[in-house]
Amino acid sequence: MPKIKNVSPLGELYVPSLNLTVKAGGIAEVSAEAAASLLEQTDNWAAADKAASLLSNAQSNLGE
Repeated sequence: MPKIKNVSPLGELYVPSLNLTVKAGGIAEVSAEAAASLLEQTDNWAAADKAASLLSNAQSNLGE
């Protein structure tokens, strides 16, 4: 499962759909579907491993 990192300038984030709280700078392991969705919020989330990076790159390529 992909890992994503909380990079939000607001600090701790809560993701209601996953019932998940991630501290500022924290890393969470989530499903590929959740990672793809959250990584669209580039001000709040960043890829933290190769699996998440691949999802993030795939999302970027869809917009081209």
